[in-house]
Amino acid sequence: MLTAHFTLTHWWIAAILSGLALAAAVQSMATKPRDKLIATVSVLLATALYTALRGSGDGARQALQLFILGTLPLAVLRLVFAGYLRRQLALKHSGQPMQEMTGKQIAIFFASFVAVVVGIVIL
Repeated sequence: MLTAHFTLTHWWIAAILSGLALAAAVQSMATKPRDKLIATVSVLLATALYTALRGSGDGARQALQLFILGTLPLAVLRLVFAGYLRRQLALKHSGQPMQEMTGKQIAIFFASFVAVVVGIVIL
């Protein structure tokens, strides 16, 4: 386990970085400047609120770990599926409807999500 030596300060830093990574991932999927701002601010506010409410006391370390486990996989999957998302956004920008996800694509996304979460837990 790579994080066995982490202090509470390390977990705080990791949680903030994970929240920022998720904010960047979410804003990159918005199409309008206003939507990008709303997406970024809402994720950053959620990050700040969660870490402020859970960042002290006996359960702080576990709360920060769970926050990272919830946010980091989504940011990583944004990178993994960048090509697919880029094609969908290109369709939207050209005025065409985005394609519906097939059952196979949903299964691949879910399996990838589980694999990323398991990978983060192992690390």
